[in-house]
Amino acid sequence: MGKFTLYNDDCLKILKTLPDNSIDSCVTDPPYGLDFTEWDKIPPKEIWELIKEVCKPGASLLSFGHARTWYKLAQYIDDAGWEIR
Repeated sequence: MGKFTLYNDDCLKILKTLPDNSIDSCVTDPPYGLDFTEWDKIPPKEIWELIKEVCKPGASLLSFGHARTWYKLAQYIDDAGWEIR
């Protein structure tokens, strides 16, 4: 297996430290937007744009979501320029 780095931190803090086109894949389990707490909001389009900037062309994004709110998540990801599959 090749070298890899796993980040487990606030994405806004980490994304700002990464060079553009440096990530092969992003796997994330963001808040689901069920409003259980004040921070439980689906990340907006701007977050997905930041992730796209640091990912290499053709990189994969795997994001988990909730059955009741997946459509919002998919819309933000699509609006940020990712291809939904």
